Amino acid sequence: MKTISLLAAAIAGTLTLASGTATAGRGGSAARIKDAIRSGSVDAIVAEVERAERLTCPGCVEPLMEALDDSRYEVREVAAWWFARRPVIKAALTAEAITALGQTDAIAARNAADMLGAFRHPQAVPALAAAVANRALSAEARAAAARALGLIGDRGAAAGLTTALADPDASVRWAAVDAWAQIRGQAGAAPVVARLADGDAGVRARAAAVVGTLHEATGRAALETAVTGDADPEVRRNAAWALGELGDGASRAALTAATTDSSGLVRRTAQAALGRL
Repeated sequence: MKTISLLAAAIAGTLTLASGTATAGRGGSAARIKDAIRSGSVDAIVAEVERAERLTCPGCVEPLMEALDDSRYEVREVAAWWFARRPVIKAALTAEAITALGQTDAIAARNAADMLGAFRHPQAVPALAAAVANRALSAEARAAAARALGLIGDRGAAAGLTTALADPDASVRWAAVDAWAQIRGQAGAAPVVARLADGDAGVRARAAAVVGTLHEATGRAALETAVTGDADPEVRRNAAWALGELGDGASRAALTAATTDSSGLVRRTAQAALGRL
C-alpha cells in the first residue's frame, strides 16, 4: 500500500464521475479530513473520518489511501475502517494487501495486516498466518499479522497463532496471546499455557488472564507456581484471578499463600479467588 493502486484509483475515479459533489451522510467532508490530516492530531483524524462514515465522498479516497500508510496504528486503523464500509474498494484493497503480505517490504506487510484486521474477512487468514511465520519480516509486521488474526476471529487462525506463540520476539508472542482469546467459539487455551513461563513479564501476565478467561484447566499447576513465585506482581495478581476462575479446590494452598503477598493487590485478588473455590 505504498502507492494508490491503479485499480483503487480507477474505482475512485468512477465514484467521482457517478457521484459528483455528494453530501449525503452523517457529516464531514473531504476538506475536513484533509485538514485533520494536516493538523497531525490523531484524535482529529479519527473524529473526522468517523463523521464521514456514511458520506459518499470520492474526494476522501485519496487522502485516506495515504492514511493507510501512516506511521501511527490508530490512523491506519480508522482509514481501513472507512474503506471497510465501501465494498468495491474494500475488495480491491484486500487483494492488494494479501499480495503485500507475501513480499519482503516489512512496512508494507505491517500496513497490509492492519488493514486486513480492520476488514475482518476470513479470506485473509491464510496470508496472515503465513506472514506470522515469516521471520524475514520484522517483528512489528509479524505482531500486526497476529493482531489481525485476532480481530478477524476466525477459528482457522488457531494454527497461525500457535506459531506466533513461539516467536522469538516478545511483542509477537504478546499479540498472539491476546489474539487467542478473541477467536470466536474458542473453547480452551492449552497452547497459551506454556507462555505462563515466558521470559517476558507482560506476556506471562496476559497469558495468565487468557488462561483464566478461557477456563483452561491444564494451566492450573503453572498458575499456582506463578501466583506464589513469579517476580512480577501483575503476573501474580493475574494468576490469582485465573485460579479463582478455574475454581479448583486444589489451588487453595497456593492462593492462601498468596494472601500474604508483598503486593496488596495480589493479596486482595487471592482472597477474592479463594471465595470462588
